[in-house]
Amino acid sequence: MKKNNLRVAIVTDSLFRMEGGSRVLECFAQMFPDADIYTLFSTPERHRKKYLSEDILSHKIYTSKLGKRLFVNKYYQWTLPLWPFYIERFDFSEYDLVISSSWSVAHGVITPLGCKHIAYINTPVRYAWDLFHTYFSKKRFNWIYNFFIHYLRIWDSASSSRADLMIANSNFVSKRMKKYWDRAADIVIRPPVKRYTGKIFSKRKNYFVAGAPFEENKGGEFLLECAKWIGFKLKIIGSGSKKKELERKYRDCKNIEFLGWVDEEEKYKILSKASGFIMPGIEDFGIFPVEALSCGTPVLGYGLGGILDTVQDGINGILFYEENIDSFKEALLKFENSDWDHVKVSRSIEDMNSVEDFKKKVGEFLVNNCILSK
Repeated sequence: MKKNNLRVAIVTDSLFRMEGGSRVLECFAQMFPDADIYTLFSTPERHRKKYLSEDILSHKIYTSKLGKRLFVNKYYQWTLPLWPFYIERFDFSEYDLVISSSWSVAHGVITPLGCKHIAYINTPVRYAWDLFHTYFSKKRFNWIYNFFIHYLRIWDSASSSRADLMIANSNFVSKRMKKYWDRAADIVIRPPVKRYTGKIFSKRKNYFVAGAPFEENKGGEFLLECAKWIGFKLKIIGSGSKKKELERKYRDCKNIEFLGWVDEEEKYKILSKASGFIMPGIEDFGIFPVEALSCGTPVLGYGLGGILDTVQDGINGILFYEENIDSFKEALLKFENSDWDHVKVSRSIEDMNSVEDFKKKVGEFLVNNCILSK
């Protein structure tokens, strides 16, 4: 069917600001300008112009009844047991094609017969599978969530069969899909990255940058402990569920600066002059480090997960393989003693997808699978 004749819905788990998976959603919105957007949670309408792009705002956005409840957006993570129920309540009977961008339950939407569902998988539900013990420590855990996580695993595995086709955002995610869903991706298409187009600086300022390491899997507290005891200067961009807690805990560390949300121009200004970018946790892909590499800024990262798709040890970054201060300190010393060619570092990600590359590859995939006609 031709694109202009398709009635398209785009689904995502949450839509708060332009970070990570929102860039994928933005590309889908550009590809299908008449599509409607469905999400469990979203930024209140009065704040959307500040946090969401024009390409997304030009679409009709439908938020679940759960997401419309007072105070839910602030504490939305605690409503996790309700997510499968509410994602299944969306009605797609008027659509020919549903495209989901899922990091939690969006892939589990129910579509009618004759409606194709293409799922872009940013990750299977992390906290239900391999990162369960990272998200739920024994101290915080209780029998209610213990029971629910068991149910969520069953639901997640069963709902993985609902999409007609699946795209993974990295080889790492495709392997996780195969392990936990017994279904590998039909294709791997890396997320779009808006590459830096400014000057590549050879002389760098004496600070490192990290991008929003404020979730359980992102290693934020480990990084802050390293910065506290080793003493290197660290600027942290972005937000997350543990941001306020960690800001309070490390507020006396003068070498650590919490910048919060910054716009694209300011972000690249900070990245392009940094000594390096640090990724201390397990990412499914990791757009932030690719943005740093495009600035010629090498990456110091934990050598597990999606980072292995983008960072080559000793070429455009240094990897460490144990989450302890000694391992990190050894990698940091190696990083600081390396003679980085920043132009070469910026060229190391030339095979990464630009926005146009991403849209082209997704479009070709849809044509090749008879979802769209040429």
